[in-house]
Amino acid sequence: MYRASLQFNQYYHLYNRGNNIEALFKEGRNYYYFLDLYKKYIYPMADLYAYCLLPTHFHLLIRIKSLSEIEDFYQDESQIWRQVRKFLGTYTKSINKTYNRTGDLFEGRYSRKIVLKDEYFFQLISYIHQNPQTHGIVSDFRMWPYSSYQDYIHKYKKSVLAKSVFSDHELYNTILLKQEAYLFDINIFDFV
Repeated sequence: MYRASLQFNQYYHLYNRGNNIEALFKEGRNYYYFLDLYKKYIYPMADLYAYCLLPTHFHLLIRIKSLSEIEDFYQDESQIWRQVRKFLGTYTKSINKTYNRTGDLFEGRYSRKIVLKDEYFFQLISYIHQNPQTHGIVSDFRMWPYSSYQDYIHKYKKSVLAKSVFSDHELYNTILLKQEAYLFDINIFDFV
């Protein structure tokens, strides 16, 4: 599997699943804790454009900020992947302690794909939001509470999404229109 290195000012699809397809999120509070850790470890260095947390895996669509935006925190790109590793490692330690388990929670290192084309970016948002329905977790992805779809529809003020999603009306409207256009008609691999 191709793994792009994380570089400044680039968009990425980050994802991973539970080791042996084990549940990453055993109860509702786990999803919120994961997002809280995201805010602590990743939010300072990346903008989030879409996410979906499912019982056995997660998807994040992020843009690593430019060096000028985060130079006070991160001097080189190697610090970025270390921060992602801390984020997932901290979550693993907490789950292990809470549920009296040991060992790896995630299946290896997180996977990532660079997003180079606008069309792929928009299609990926739809793919991420539809994931709960695609995997048969819910009959309608719009009802899944642990994705950014609800943030888009309701414009939550305390969302972990990039502020530009809501402040840039053209971007916001384009995402919603593309979401509808790609509804159940996704073939994101055409745009990789």
